[in-house]
This record gives sequence, C-alpha cells and structure tokens, in this order.
Amino acid sequence: MTLRLTTHTVSTDTDDGAVLLSQRTGHYWQLNQTGAYALQRLLDGHTLDQVVEEFAAHFDIAPAQAHQDLTAMTAQLQSSGLVEAG
Repeated sequence: MTLRLTTHTVSTDTDDGAVLLSQRTGHYWQLNQTGAYALQRLLDGHTLDQVVEEFAAHFDIAPAQAHQDLTAMTAQLQSSGLVEAG
C-alpha cells in the first residue's frame, strides 16, 4: 500500500517533523520526525512493507512492532481523511 494526501490536505515540514492540515475540517495532525519520515516514504511510492523493513533495521526493532506502529499511524491518518491509498 502506498499513500497520497487527499486533495484537501496540506502538509508542512516543521523543525520537529510535519503538520498535516485538513482544509475541509480545519483539523490538523502533528507528526514527529519519525512519523513524518515514514509518511514521506509512503507518499514517495514506497510500500508499507518496504518502510516496515527499513524501520525495523534502522531502529533495531522487530518487524512486527514496526508493522503495528506504521499500520496504526496510517490508519489514523486515513480515518481522519488526510491520506488515502494510492
């Protein structure tokens, strides 16, 4: 699964990561640097499995934990209407 921002979502990089703003609802999400990096990898066309592999190796965590964390983040962003499967 790759992702793309919905047409009404604006993303802005910050010193601490990124902020996603829904222009439709006015709600925003703040992502830390790790979350922002993961989202950018997905927006760049990498699959969830590829990003999971990268994170598991880089952060020395179990692939199952990386998968759970990234799946939870993407599910929340999708249910908030900020991103959609691409």
